[in-house]
Amino acid sequence: MKFKKLMRCLLPVAVLFMVFSPVAYGDLYWESVVTTGGVPEGLPEGLPEQVKQQMMAQFKGKQETVKNYLTTRGSRIDTEEDITIILFDDMTLYQLDPSTMTYVKIKMSEMEEAMGPQAKEMSEEVKITATGETKTINGFKCEKYIMTVMGVENDQWLSRDVAGYGEYEKISKKIMRDSPQFKKMGLSGDLSGKGFPVETVTRVMGMTTTTTLQKIEKTSLSKDLFEVPAGYVQKPLNLPIHK
Repeated sequence: MKFKKLMRCLLPVAVLFMVFSPVAYGDLYWESVVTTGGVPEGLPEGLPEQVKQQMMAQFKGKQETVKNYLTTRGSRIDTEEDITIILFDDMTLYQLDPSTMTYVKIKMSEMEEAMGPQAKEMSEEVKITATGETKTINGFKCEKYIMTVMGVENDQWLSRDVAGYGEYEKISKKIMRDSPQFKKMGLSGDLSGKGFPVETVTRVMGMTTTTTLQKIEKTSLSKDLFEVPAGYVQKPLNLPIHK
């Protein structure tokens, strides 16, 4: 698994853990629309024009609905391409590829070791900046913060009015207490108490990715959602991922 893809999967979970501060546990389900657009920058020189156009077309105007599940047991994120499951008791991450019915498995402690200097860079470079800006998004009054991780800025529009915010705070308290790996990687509570991320905007290499909350509900989730389905085959994980 390449480092950038792994971080793409971890970032939404990491943001949630940074947002909620210590405040009855409940399960939560929400859907967000993720829109990616722009023109990729820094492409290798000498690429055939056809290849360049194919790469640009792949990113231009892409939109998908992402499903999120959260309990005290674990987190799950479903995209069109893959499924990411993190179990909190032993901080194990599973990356599932439904198209091939395969998955990779990695413990957060192993990832931290494999990242080498990059893990230290993350803990040193996480920065939160309050902007004082406010706006209403999908009916939620939000405040804007800028989170900078390894030189990448993420606009975070946060709201305390989102249903289930209390549940997030409580789950976060448990996760941050039981999972020091997140603190070691700089994923601590710097956004604590400021609100749920209703909209996030990330800009990398000319591409802009916007994630906007569409709906959220308190529910009861089956534990099967946080298990690798029968029939999936484990693939080897190529470490170190920082190379």
